[in-house]
Amino acid sequence: MEARTMVDASGNLLQHAGSYEDLLEFLNATPIGIIRLRSDGEILLANSMAMQLLAPLAPDGECGDLFRMLGGLFPDLPDRVAAHPQAGPICAQAQLSLPGTRRVLSFGLDRVNADTLMAVVQDVTAQVEQNRRIHADEERFRAIFDNLRDCAICTVDREGRIEAWNRSLERLGGWQPEDVVGASISILFTPGRIGAHRASSLLAKARQNGAAEFEGWGQRKNTDLFWCSTAATALPAEDGEVGGYVLVTRDLTGRKEAEAKLMTLATTDPLTGANNRRTGEKRLNEEFRRWQHYGRNFAVLLVDCDHFKKVNDQYGHETGDAVLCMLVWLCRERTREADVTVRWGGEEFLVLLADTDADKSLMIAERLRESIESRLVENAGQTVRVTVSIGLALPNSGDNRPDDVVRRADVALYEAKRTGRNRVVVA
Repeated sequence: MEARTMVDASGNLLQHAGSYEDLLEFLNATPIGIIRLRSDGEILLANSMAMQLLAPLAPDGECGDLFRMLGGLFPDLPDRVAAHPQAGPICAQAQLSLPGTRRVLSFGLDRVNADTLMAVVQDVTAQVEQNRRIHADEERFRAIFDNLRDCAICTVDREGRIEAWNRSLERLGGWQPEDVVGASISILFTPGRIGAHRASSLLAKARQNGAAEFEGWGQRKNTDLFWCSTAATALPAEDGEVGGYVLVTRDLTGRKEAEAKLMTLATTDPLTGANNRRTGEKRLNEEFRRWQHYGRNFAVLLVDCDHFKKVNDQYGHETGDAVLCMLVWLCRERTREADVTVRWGGEEFLVLLADTDADKSLMIAERLRESIESRLVENAGQTVRVTVSIGLALPNSGDNRPDDVVRRADVALYEAKRTGRNRVVVA
């Protein structure tokens, strides 16, 4: 085989201890493409990786002229070579995108001497894609961070003093930089010792577990309170200890209001605002258990509007609805805050009197009946007066379930209806 030589960056001959075949084996094992060429682009020597990477650029199979192969991707390469007659770099790490594919090559070219060039080609598709993803993630994070309106983010030191913050802290709480930088995070919680305790407790849990979260009342600069969630994440220092924390606070006022609305819809009668039957049964069960376990007495009033069908037929359903709303309003006005008014069905309401006895519950029932009898309901130019019949029952030793108490109150209500209405009957 004809002897071949390689040259260094200065064009000097390199002495090799092994055979030419050993050199070719070494070059072909190299994971990057290496090409030796003349100044006119003629390829003198190339390893297998170089040919593998450049083969798609020579559909006709002609791989002898590098300038021709790169003509579509690097048309001014011959001009660059001509503009650099001295030894040294001509281009470094130029990125070439192969047409019809997602492959990207890194191409570097150096002049070795007056007529010798060395080119290095490498597939950097993975690196380019990774950099693209990193850049996209950075841009996405920057956009989120800059436009995050409902999350206030701040970093704090080991002692809980605020170091840096995003502008959402101003939007969320009205705080300015001079208000918060260097201040304790306790200013973001409720005032006084409670806020200080919550702040120190949050950081202590984050220091122990790596992260912690608190949901409760936060404080704005103007001392208004708002419902929020604050998550703290511990940041490790070089010594392995906790070097500080990142706090993210979200305003949950809207969610809390929505939850309250949903709770209202789930527990109340939409027409009258009274508790619905499901909620009433739950409260009735609770009172019955207290009576069984602790002897705390309670009373059940079943209140039914007399001749309500006639009211609807004579005055219309709108007036009938106004009558029902008046009944609920008076039931609440004439009872205590701990008592519960429930729309039991149609024009019948259950009033649950907590922690009472027979005498007190009868007095409340009579006062309620008299208030309704004396109340005029005005609606759409019409004036209506109604009365109610009330059945009253308290639990006794024969009652095994809450339904037993309600059943006896229902019997008493039927007796009040049978004996003339507008009266209270005790079971």
